[in-house]
Amino acid sequence: MVHESSAGIILFRRMEEIQFLYLMKKDGYLDFSKGHIERGENKKEAALRETEEETGIKCKIIAGFEEKTDYYFYFDKNNIHKDLTLFLGEVDRDVKVKTSNEHEAYVWLNYEDSMKYLKFDNQKNIIKKAYEFINEKVPK
Repeated sequence: MVHESSAGIILFRRMEEIQFLYLMKKDGYLDFSKGHIERGENKKEAALRETEEETGIKCKIIAGFEEKTDYYFYFDKNNIHKDLTLFLGEVDRDVKVKTSNEHEAYVWLNYEDSMKYLKFDNQKNIIKKAYEFINEKVPK
């Protein structure tokens, strides 16, 4: 089994309500901006780099939020175990998103719609934690 480590940032903005940014993969499911940690990078550096590469957005990581998850998938005849660390970043409400060629599209969803459209339970659990963290600890 192959092991991979990735990092990313859950981007959010404040409109009438909090909205989260999701990238649509070519297979149709929604995901966070994330990617492999390269040699010489720490998790935060990788998360910032991947977010800029995949969305065109430069942001700052909000202190105090760091969620880890892991999952398994099959790719190129290999079973892969991936551990993922996600941070949180707030962006301006009128931020421009420029997706990379890895993604078909992007969408901003509020919390309720996130729970409807996310495919995986680990994504839903992390968004729930992010939403609660924003409401309790991130000043407006």
